[in-house]
Amino acid sequence: MSRIVSPVEDLRWIRVSVPIASFTVPFAREFAESYPFPPPATVYGMLLSYIGETNRWKYEGTRLAIVVIRSGSPSLVIRKTRRVKVADLNSPQNSKPDYQTLLTGLEFMVGLCPESGAVPNLWRVVESCYHQPERSLRVGGLSCGESHHLIDEFSLMSAAEVEAAIRAGESWLLEPAEDGEWSVPVWVDHVGSEKTVWERAAWIPARGQRQVGMFEIAHTK
Repeated sequence: MSRIVSPVEDLRWIRVSVPIASFTVPFAREFAESYPFPPPATVYGMLLSYIGETNRWKYEGTRLAIVVIRSGSPSLVIRKTRRVKVADLNSPQNSKPDYQTLLTGLEFMVGLCPESGAVPNLWRVVESCYHQPERSLRVGGLSCGESHHLIDEFSLMSAAEVEAAIRAGESWLLEPAEDGEWSVPVWVDHVGSEKTVWERAAWIPARGQRQVGMFEIAHTK
């Protein structure tokens, strides 16, 4: 599949701050290691939650870019996790303590195409809900990743703010790359994992980048 890129100034950007977050690498087992960034599927789910949309198929085809402004300080905690080992869901065999990586102080930017193949356009709806919050019918708080990892800031950014963040030298870009070192989900199969769509991605410094790679949210590749 051909690589999709867009000039930074052609996108519309959102700034997101998450005080505590964790994006477990799907293949992690005994140690719940976290990606140092929010995966595309997670970001897409967050945007749907923001506008109160429960049908994730509605905006399939959305293209988005992810730039991490502050990756957050990683820490290691021990927590009880659940795995179904026996039929009795209340059995103590179904829970055990495991280590998990947490990211503290994560800040990132999401770039959306103001015009894209997705109909209707997700950016237009996000922008509308931002300026008219009453149009978003959500239940509960807005989170990124696990439901208790609540978002502290969700704000639209000007072009000047985006350029300043990229020039700062501390931001990192996640973009599609056939030889990338990361495998990230762009569409998650919530019933099992067989139909989860993966894409190779590179994690590179964003400073000096005039174009960014775009992930296309789709249930097939």
